[in-house]
Amino acid sequence: MLANKVYLGKIPHKNKVYDAQHSPIVSEELFNAVQNLLLLNATERKHTTNAKIGTLLSGLLYDDKGNLMSPTYSKSGNKRGNITKISAGEIEKYVKDDLTKLLQDTLFIQKYLENYSIEQQTSILNTMHEFCPDKIFIRTVMKRVDLNLNLIKISYDIHYIIQYFATLAFNAKFTYTTEDEEIYTREQNVRISLTPQKQNKIIIPGKANYDMKLIQAIVKSFWYNKLGAERRLPPEARNGNNKRLRKLRFLPPEVIESIMNGTQDPELNVKKLIAMADKCCK
Repeated sequence: MLANKVYLGKIPHKNKVYDAQHSPIVSEELFNAVQNLLLLNATERKHTTNAKIGTLLSGLLYDDKGNLMSPTYSKSGNKRGNITKISAGEIEKYVKDDLTKLLQDTLFIQKYLENYSIEQQTSILNTMHEFCPDKIFIRTVMKRVDLNLNLIKISYDIHYIIQYFATLAFNAKFTYTTEDEEIYTREQNVRISLTPQKQNKIIIPGKANYDMKLIQAIVKSFWYNKLGAERRLPPEARNGNNKRLRKLRFLPPEVIESIMNGTQDPELNVKKLIAMADKCCK
């Protein structure tokens, strides 16, 4: 219906278009803009036929040996990679954040906008900054994600990204074809650490790594000790694990501070913390 030229005051007949006697309902500019968006959507569907199947990164995630990974388990080919497990939520959040950073990197994106006027560049950049990537867009522009113990590489089709936002920003003609694919790869040094739950965790240097289990254990320890000083300690705090948690109050201040700031050793857990407190209390 949206492609019907009757709205333009035209009559299609045998592969030809003739002027009709009725007046146009929409302008030719608006009609063409709609056709561009229809083409854009059709191209997305073509590139994401399996977008609704599986997790966000199904078929896109590779380990350090080049094996195709599942976001929860990796074992394929003759050689098993060093990274065997990673949480789907962990890696999906990372790639979503990375794509958002890419779209907001004005200086980088401008290198690909030289053929547009300043006003057009501004419109494209503003559209990118306000955009919230969804699953279909992510799976269309992202070509692969490579995990290494110390490095994550994400490959994007930068040409598709530019064409997509040019169309959204000012109804430019969407002319993308698969032959236009232009791969851009972003790399970031990370530390992929084995957590106590036996799933690898991504640690980004310089970024706070808040562990709510550790923080809650420290808070509970301070609370129990406060109640104890006021002679209001509940029965459950006198037994089992809660009794051991009370010792965390006496950990070195720098250890407690690192946990509250999210800069503690990523392999630290509550069990190790209690063992550390036991040594401090002897």
